[in-house]
Amino acid sequence: MLTLILLYALVENVIEKPDGITISLFFILGIIAISLVSRVTRTTELRVEHIELDETARRFVTDSLIHDGALTIIANRRQAGDATEYAEKEAEQRGTNPVPGTADVIFLEIDVVDPSDFSDVLQVRGVEVDGHRILCAGSPAAPNAIAAILLALRDATGVRPHCHFAWSEGNPLGHLFRYLLLGRGDTAPVVREIIRASERDPGRRPGIHVGG
Repeated sequence: MLTLILLYALVENVIEKPDGITISLFFILGIIAISLVSRVTRTTELRVEHIELDETARRFVTDSLIHDGALTIIANRRQAGDATEYAEKEAEQRGTNPVPGTADVIFLEIDVVDPSDFSDVLQVRGVEVDGHRILCAGSPAAPNAIAAILLALRDATGVRPHCHFAWSEGNPLGHLFRYLLLGRGDTAPVVREIIRASERDPGRRPGIHVGG
């Protein structure tokens, strides 16, 4: 009964004095517009000041460098997370991208966490699944985290990493809005742009390869 009374009072107030609802509407629209502008301006920011690799992740990087003196990364969006998925992903990338036949590959996976939860430190952990080695991290935006990790690996090892992607299915505009709202989209172009904005020297930029 109390709820009905309050609803009746609300409707009557809006009808008699609609100024309040109009002001509220403009206030809400203003907040949304400012939020979108803020999101767009942060698109190409690294958003990470420091990368921390656990012991297993550091061992993966060291072993890969010992193998062939290179860092060959395959970006993967985890599905089942089993050995079959990683074997198929590696075979796909070797078939569509210039992954050398003898290259030692490491997978890189970003779990998108709460988009409002920004942190200056990105924790990267190493996980092994049936012989497949994966670097895993959680971040509000996958492209920004991938770019930050690639640049950090370059700085720590002195070797330019080469990261391999597959094209995302779907409309590019749809991927753009997904990235702005959810931190996911067509990852490869955004990663490349973030790296370009962060590193002026093309010769020092990590390599981004997209096939498929």
